[in-house]
Amino acid sequence: MKISKEAKTGIVVIATMVAFYGLYNFLKGKNIFSSGETYYVKYNDVSGLAPSKPVSVNGLRIGHVEEISIVDKNQPIHFIVSLKLDRKIDFSKNTIAEIYEPGVMSGSEVRLLLDYSGSPAETGDTLKGTIKASMLDGITEKLEPTKDKLDSVLISLKSTLGKIDQSLDEILDEETRKSLKHSIHGLDATIASFEQTSKSLTATSQDASKLINDNNAQVKATLVSAQQAMDKFSLAADKINNLELEKIIGNLEQTSAKLNTTLDQINSGNGTMGALLNDKELYNNLLQTTQSLDELLADFKKNPNRYVQFSIFGKKQQAVKED
Repeated sequence: MKISKEAKTGIVVIATMVAFYGLYNFLKGKNIFSSGETYYVKYNDVSGLAPSKPVSVNGLRIGHVEEISIVDKNQPIHFIVSLKLDRKIDFSKNTIAEIYEPGVMSGSEVRLLLDYSGSPAETGDTLKGTIKASMLDGITEKLEPTKDKLDSVLISLKSTLGKIDQSLDEILDEETRKSLKHSIHGLDATIASFEQTSKSLTATSQDASKLINDNNAQVKATLVSAQQAMDKFSLAADKINNLELEKIIGNLEQTSAKLNTTLDQINSGNGTMGALLNDKELYNNLLQTTQSLDELLADFKKNPNRYVQFSIFGKKQQAVKED
């Protein structure tokens, strides 16, 4: 069986319309392939609730808001909200459908506060509806007393400022006002002087900056040369210090070795000094000899003729009698 082009075109158009319809309902949150269960809730205020908004149980989405109808025949007006559930859940007619805001920017949604006492709920039944105050409503309620207190404070402050103005008018007479004006003029002159000084400092700073920029290369070269010279001088000084220190240490070591050798010889009795220090008999003989020399010198000074005799004419002098 051959299908004509017109039939193919019609099939494509119908499939496109069905797909568009399915996509449209999907974007609205409807599932056209699921019959589900429908429940109704009566509200006096829907608090921004809109069709296709989620319906959840304990945080899990189980359906969506299918339709919101307004009933304005009777006063006050109210709303009938149709909830479409995607699955069968057992709960009683005492279950509450609460409108709440899960977040500040998410908008209003519906959640079922399940209740199992009482007769079971069937599709098409009407559930109880409540509204939970949003976060902003709670903040507004808490800020309302503060706002009233702030208004009272502002009124008191305004009254106080008015009294202060009146008191200042009474305190500040004409002479005082003239003095204040004169002081303000002086302050203006001082500020102008400060401004002129600031301009002069700015100009000086600009000149200094220009001078530094103009001689920047030369200054850098001079600093580099100075740094190189300092490095060389430091290296030479280190070498000199190391050489002198090594020389001094070597001399000290040689001197110490010689001194230790000399002390060892003295302690062992070798040499004159060792003999003097270690031979007591020699020490006593030297002491006795020294005493004899002292006596001889004393006698020589007293009686020189006894030891030296001379005559100009060759005549022998008589020997001096000993005492």
